[in-house]
Amino acid sequence: MYVPDGAYVDGGKNGRVAAEYESEYMRADQTLRSFPSGVRNCYALPTDAGSKYLVRVVAFYGNYDGKNNSEGLQFDLHLGTNYWDTVQPADGRQVYEALFVAWGNRAPVCLVNTDQGTPFVSRVELRPLEDALYPDHVKANQSMNTYLRYTMGTINIAYVNVL
Repeated sequence: MYVPDGAYVDGGKNGRVAAEYESEYMRADQTLRSFPSGVRNCYALPTDAGSKYLVRVVAFYGNYDGKNNSEGLQFDLHLGTNYWDTVQPADGRQVYEALFVAWGNRAPVCLVNTDQGTPFVSRVELRPLEDALYPDHVKANQSMNTYLRYTMGTINIAYVNVL
């Protein structure tokens, strides 16, 4: 279930992809929040300390700003104070995932302006993981991000990097 993000973030500006992109992707990717001001804008996602989570950030440019130019646009993602990945949305919809153990009752997922365009996000998802999943791989002092994912029939395999 998707809910509005206003309760989880203080800044930003709501936007919508251009009409020609509306039928191309699912409804959740048709709206977005951009952050034209500030260097670091964070979502404070509710968590339980010690529990494991998957966080997913989806960025779909869809010419939301009317400039029709996402070439060279990039910004960084941070999980708390730790660098997670660099968003480069020039090739359509981009998905970034990380697994982590919550260190408190809020997990900050931050978009960091690197002076290469306005940071934006289409979706931020937080999914609790069962304790039995990734028992030895996700530790309190580390997080993991997806490196590569293949779908081979009914089996999903994900390759991850430790951050």
